[in-house]
Amino acid sequence: MKYKRLYIAYGSNINLEQMAYRCPNSKVVGTRMIPGYELEFRGVATIVPKEDAEVPVLLWEIDQRDELSLDRYEGFPRMYRKELFEVEVDGKIREGMACLMNCGEIAPPSPTYYNGIKKGYEANGMDTSYLRAALERAVYHVQHQEQEEDEDIEEDMEETDDFQMTFE
Repeated sequence: MKYKRLYIAYGSNINLEQMAYRCPNSKVVGTRMIPGYELEFRGVATIVPKEDAEVPVLLWEIDQRDELSLDRYEGFPRMYRKELFEVEVDGKIREGMACLMNCGEIAPPSPTYYNGIKKGYEANGMDTSYLRAALERAVYHVQHQEQEEDEDIEEDMEETDDFQMTFE
């Protein structure tokens, strides 16, 4: 029996052209929603647990060579780990594997990376509002962090000014 595995893609591996190059033996099974997770950008995509959320995914059937190629591309096991999810396929519950980031800070992706994912969403008839929302959350997070850092610097400068004033 040939090795076949269900692979759950949510980021750049939704892009059909990229996946054809990266995993030439793979075939699309269909789109689904994974409940209890949300798309998050840490420069690149991952999914994170979040109650009352869901994330659109593209299901692929891959063989062992494709999985090894994905392992290299995803930086498994250092950058990404494999987690198993149950998904419905043809009326049956099957086990699928997704790669989730091990660590990293929330940060927007590059325009090229984002547009590659967007192209995959559009080609597969997926709702791009989830993708856009993840980008907006990442941009907001970075802007908020920068604002907090600026405020911390201003506070440090004020404390320094007060300290110097006591010695004048």
